Amino acid sequence: MKRYKTTTVDGKTFIYFSDFKTRATYAQQIGTMEMRKIYGGGYISNDLTVRKAIAHVFGLKTFRK
Repeated sequence: MKRYKTTTVDGKTFIYFSDFKTRATYAQQIGTMEMRKIYGGGYISNDLTVRKAIAHVFGLKTFRK
């Protein structure tokens, strides 16, 4: 069972979760339902680290809430 968490980056809401089979962390943007892998070398859970990774992968201008 996956534990979904939410965070906001640049005014957009994202759901993120860690997948133990692929050892990666994924994020999905609410509204567009676009899912991308934000970290592939293990798992990340710190909110600031997750927001920075989402901003980088989704091409957002800032990682701030």
